[in-house]
Amino acid sequence: MYKNEFKIIFDYAKDKTDDIEILLSAGNSFSIRINEQNIESFSYADSKGLSVRVIKDGKTGYAYTEKFDEEAFKLIVDEALENAKYTEDDEVAIMENHPDIDVELKMYDEKLNEVDVKDKISFAKDLEKYAKAADKRVFNVPYAVYGDSTGYVKIANSKGLDKEEKQNSAFSYVGALTQLDDDKRMGVEFNVGRDFSKFDAKKMAEKSVEKSAALLGGEEVTSGSYPVVFNNEMMATMLSTFSGVFSAKAVQEGRSMLVGKMGQMVANEKVSILDDALHPKGISSRRFDSEGYSSQSTVLIENGKLKSFLHNTQTALKDGVKSTGNGSRSYKGSLNIATSNFILKPGTHKESELLAAKDKVIEIVALQGMHSGANPISGDFSLSGEGFLYENGERKHSLKQFTVSGNFLQMLNDVEMIADNFKFNMSSYGAASVLIKELAISG
Repeated sequence: MYKNEFKIIFDYAKDKTDDIEILLSAGNSFSIRINEQNIESFSYADSKGLSVRVIKDGKTGYAYTEKFDEEAFKLIVDEALENAKYTEDDEVAIMENHPDIDVELKMYDEKLNEVDVKDKISFAKDLEKYAKAADKRVFNVPYAVYGDSTGYVKIANSKGLDKEEKQNSAFSYVGALTQLDDDKRMGVEFNVGRDFSKFDAKKMAEKSVEKSAALLGGEEVTSGSYPVVFNNEMMATMLSTFSGVFSAKAVQEGRSMLVGKMGQMVANEKVSILDDALHPKGISSRRFDSEGYSSQSTVLIENGKLKSFLHNTQTALKDGVKSTGNGSRSYKGSLNIATSNFILKPGTHKESELLAAKDKVIEIVALQGMHSGANPISGDFSLSGEGFLYENGERKHSLKQFTVSGNFLQMLNDVEMIADNFKFNMSSYGAASVLIKELAISG
């Protein structure tokens, strides 16, 4: 696809640039949100854009267009060359004909694109309907959402690189509010995948209500230090919040708590963290990154020891290593680094073993304030949480909203047990439930 468009650009740039890379992305997205069985919001959008990254006299320049004609293509080459003259970044793009990988990834399901819009709307309506019917204490269902998207990317450069791939995926979530006297709680359940037939509205709705209702009637927590279990969803949330510290760019710029720690023990030996772009069940799996560099599974922490950072070709050159295939850019942006499927490897324990490991344990099942309450440079966090108090493995009662505080790196060092209930969240961060030795809890 788009061979002629790419040929026009390459032919025009041949005698003007030292090297050139073309990145094209196209796709569509759909989402529906239901309120009181009416469509509260409906969105369908197509997008398509193309960018060039040029090297001229040792400098790199970018430009992009959303207009697909010969004049626009020539114009962005000229703009990129002009931009390169004034760039202050001394990191030159690395363009090569990166080899393909012999891995089969199922990133696209044709059947998903054949699902009728009426069925998508009906599904979202069922989320709300089943949630309201699940418990008389449900007084509102503010979130009954379904969405899906399809994406296509093609990248080629003057070194002979020419790669393309197509992906699609669907997501859904439902949030139910329950009330007992003055106590109001929210429960959210989600699903993500490529097989629409496996999206079960009734099961999702009832699970969201179950989560919400279980939190009702909470008691104040006595402030102090407690052993804490982050359930699998909240542990994935913590990984998401602090995953940026593994970016080589952040490390090189001094914006990571991991500066100077390569090869050191930075976590308990039970902890292994990896970024796996080849995960068979990962929604963010891919064969290559935004530079056309082949994807891989990168071990970041292995049995507690820091083994690698996430690299694009520029940061890899600076550190004298190979790229990890985590180069990221949209057609509108410049090169950066991003995760793919970011994973805390699961353990072998049942979640019930974690909850029974101490006389008292606080299980955290909801967190808020991730952006304002977490510092990715220092690793410190102070977050609003919800959950339950366990005594000798038995759930005693839910807790009123509390604050949990600590340091992410210290938390990794204080991991005592990891469960086997691994789960990806909607953003391709995955974890199982984890028992932390102690964290500060205040009511």
